Parts: sequence; structure tokens; C-alpha cells
Amino acid sequence: MNIVYPDRPSGLSLLFGLIPKDFQECVNVFPVSNYEQMISATAASVQLLEKHFKKTGIQGWGVFEMVESYWTFSQDYYCRLAYGESMGEYFAEMQSVLSKDKASQAAAYESFAGPFGGPWPIVKFLHNYNWIDKLKRMNFNIVFTSELKTEENKDSIFSELGFRPAGEKHLQHKFDTIIYLSHKGDNFFMKPYKLTGYRKRYGEMNITDKNGYEEHKKAQKRLADMGLRTSKIEDLEIQAGIKPPKLEEKTITMISKTDESKISKTELTEQPKKEAPKDDWNI
Repeated sequence: MNIVYPDRPSGLSLLFGLIPKDFQECVNVFPVSNYEQMISATAASVQLLEKHFKKTGIQGWGVFEMVESYWTFSQDYYCRLAYGESMGEYFAEMQSVLSKDKASQAAAYESFAGPFGGPWPIVKFLHNYNWIDKLKRMNFNIVFTSELKTEENKDSIFSELGFRPAGEKHLQHKFDTIIYLSHKGDNFFMKPYKLTGYRKRYGEMNITDKNGYEEHKKAQKRLADMGLRTSKIEDLEIQAGIKPPKLEEKTITMISKTDESKISKTELTEQPKKEAPKDDWNI
């Protein structure tokens, strides 16, 4: 597990102290405070996770804390390249200039747009294509954490909550799963607001003194057992009236000695010849 960590340094000691001693040598932490460090830490993390996968065949985890920080880093990087000063310095300077011009109603943040239609396509390129879009293609698991930002869009999946994950506003579309974590007194809860591949989501779950990830996997299995696991391809096939094809009599069986995500052996088995059930897969 590699953790890219833009939070305060004092939090590192607390974070590392929560890791069981038997696993500490399996965890790497990369503190970052700007765009250059963010890219460098991500590259180092990817290299280590790819090396781990080649050696063990097991997909590791890349964890990126406070995803909103990376959006700020991208804006600041653009500002330093375009204007030769940090975003904070630039905003303070522009606010000072604009405040002297009473006829101007423009805010310092609006002045950030500048010529040529503004910087946002460039900032999005730095944040999306040059960073997160590359992560999506990697052969390991990725987790992001985020603070909350007020959600005013009534059509949003977060409208009932009133908050959405902070950071670049379209970031939510890049994730398979989005889970809201909360606590009331001494009790801790989680509730999914996005669960790609399922027709329904499970409700709020009390995870006090439990492994939240394990509880999440159990809840996913219950949904699958109820027949609520689906895919866009299957939905389109149903709408088009296309019946799934019959599989050949050879079936690939994956055997795991540890868990479902760690495949340690693959074998080819012959199955008795039989007709596939109507509108179902013969697996």
C-alpha cells in the first residue's frame, strides 16, 4: 500500500501509528505539498505497485488522501507557470489592484481567467490527463479520500446529503464507488452514494469496531445474491432483446487460496454437455 499524503506532517505519525507492526514494512507514505511532488510521488507509487504485482500477482493499493488538494496543486502550478507567482500571491495582488478600481466589480478569482478563454482547460489537463486519467489505467486498486463541499445541484446523486466530495467538480464520474463516512457520538457509519454495477445501493451501515472494507464487500455480495449485480452491457442487451450466447463446454475456473482478488491458480476444466438455461449463462 502506497499513501500519497498532502495533510499536515503531524498527521503522518498518527497515520503510521495506526498501521499494525506486522504490516508497516508493506506501507509507503509520500508527503506532498505541491504539483511537482504530487506527480513525482504518484510515479514512485505506481512503480512500486507494478513491481509488487509482477512479483506476487496480487494487486496492491494506491491511496491518495484529500483529493481536493491535488486540484489546488494543479491550479497553483498553472499560476506559477503563467504568472510567475503562487496562486495565493497572484490572488492577493489582483485583489489589491481591483479594490482600488471602484468602477470594477470583478473579483480576483475572476481575473484568474485571463485571456484566451481562461485557464480551466489547461488546469484540467494538468489534473486529469496528466495525473488521474493515468491512474485509472493502472493494474492496482485506488482509493481517494475527500472532505465535503456543499452540493446545490438538486439533480445530483448527493442532493439528499447536501454535500459532495470536494475537488474538481466532475471527479465523481471517474470513480466506481463513492462512500460517505460519518460518526455520531461514538458510533461510525458508512453509506454508498455511487455503486457502479449494481441496480441498487445498500443503506447506511454501522461499522463501529468493524472492518469497513470487509463490511462493504459483504454488502456487495448480498446485493449480488439478490440478483442486483448488473452491467451496462447486460442492460443494453436486455433492452435490445439480445439473448446471452451459450458458452462452450470448457470453463475457466479461478481458484484463490486467500480471497477473491488474489488469484493464485488457473485451470481449464471439462464440463458435462448440457443445454444452457433459457436467457441465462451456462457457467
